[in-house]
Amino acid sequence: MEETQRKKVLIVDDNHSIRAAVVAYLSEQGYAIEEATDGIQGLAKGLTVAPDIILLDVVMPGMDGFKLCRLLRDKGVTAPIVMLTEKATIEDKVEGFSGGADDYLPKPFNLVELELRINALLKRYGDETAPAADEAKIVYSGLEIDLDRHKVTVHGKEVELTPIEFSILQLLASKPGVVYARNDLLNAIWQTSYAGYKRNIDPHVNRLRMKIEDHPRKPKYVLTVWGVGYKFNDALK
Repeated sequence: MEETQRKKVLIVDDNHSIRAAVVAYLSEQGYAIEEATDGIQGLAKGLTVAPDIILLDVVMPGMDGFKLCRLLRDKGVTAPIVMLTEKATIEDKVEGFSGGADDYLPKPFNLVELELRINALLKRYGDETAPAADEAKIVYSGLEIDLDRHKVTVHGKEVELTPIEFSILQLLASKPGVVYARNDLLNAIWQTSYAGYKRNIDPHVNRLRMKIEDHPRKPKYVLTVWGVGYKFNDALK
């Protein structure tokens, strides 16, 4: 990668050998790497170094990866987050995804697979700073979704969404009135149909509403269809 195109990866893991292997491999592939050895240091770096993607271990001293992931999301960090952990049960994955993680790679993992996951996330969510030749936008009642620049504004004010939040909003807003069951959303966004994830979409919808709705408990954009899932309000202009 050219210097101006180098993507910054923050790896937070207390295992020196894993960090060293990841750093050596990804550096050779052209990534810029930032390291943190525990959750406290990971939080500080996650808020200051502006990573393009974050790799989080789960079991760490000081603060575990689940809590760190939630804190980063709560503090507005929108970079994709990949959980790297030996804790790979359905319950662990549900907790990780519920906290705002975008992907989950069980240990031990292959470095080539890790790179493929990173590339897929970066490609999928794109470079928000890249100029757009033909802008594609979805606009409804004060809400504007810029698909090319991967940006959302509400009443003219830009709001920061995580990749998953943006994907949910884009999917729903592209087909107003169409009801998506939770499993449909999970399949479309995470390409997984694990039954254990069924309710996992709800925390992301709740966080999305907190960011785009004037009254999150009485939403006007993203509506709940009780017993089924969600839809975008087709009564809006």
